[in-house]
Amino acid sequence: MLYLFEMQDIGMFKPDDLEALRKAFEQLSIEYELKDDDAQARFLARSLIQLYRHGVRDPENLVSALSGRAA
Repeated sequence: MLYLFEMQDIGMFKPDDLEALRKAFEQLSIEYELKDDDAQARFLARSLIQLYRHGVRDPENLVSALSGRAA
């Protein structure tokens, strides 16, 4: 039997998804002065993925949700 899944259903990201996450990660990394191998950078990456999976797809909205700046 052939099973067909949407990429999001099995935890995969399409290139557009990765680009949105990358943009948000880079912007927030600059804001928080993080290095890629920093534990805080890994926490930020997990937080971005979690928000993305919950429907926050726009890079600007992802940044706003995790930014230290007042909204």
